[in-house]
This record gives sequence, structure tokens and C-alpha cells, in this order.
Amino acid sequence: MFTSPRPNLYESSDGFSVEVLGRTGLRYREADRQMFVDSEVLTGPSGMAVYKDTIEKWDSPHENVPVTDSDRDRILKNIRDAFRFQGFEIDVI
Repeated sequence: MFTSPRPNLYESSDGFSVEVLGRTGLRYREADRQMFVDSEVLTGPSGMAVYKDTIEKWDSPHENVPVTDSDRDRILKNIRDAFRFQGFEIDVI
């Protein structure tokens, strides 16, 4: 289940959130970690293009915690679910 406590912020009851930072960029948070994910607003049926290769490291102080392929897939799924909550799809590039 998702809530949107303010515009462009989508919080999941599963313990993560996705915040659209503007025309480019997302802030992904889970537990006590967060990361910037490069993205771009699109026109058409997909609301956002998300650049998979930018899901590579957590922000400080967790920058030494590795982001595995499994983590990357989970993060992309969570971002996709957050956008579907708003009625949009994402393109993963």
C-alpha cells in the first residue's frame, strides 16, 4: 500500500519511498539508506525513464555497502510499483 504525504513523494508500507526530484532524478530510500537514481520525465504512456546503471551505490554513510544485482532488481521493482500507484509506467534503460 502506498501513501503520498506530499507531491512527488510515494511511501510504501513495505518500508521504502520514492521521491521525484524534478524533471531528472529520483531519491530512493529504504531502511536507513538512500540513493540518487538518474531518471528523466517522459511524455506518453511511460511517465519516467529510469537509468538502471545509476543504481550503483548508497549515499554516505552507507557508500561501502555493495549494491548487488538482486538489490538493483528489487529497487527497480519498488520504483515501478510506486509509479504504478500513481497510474504511470516506467521505462528501464
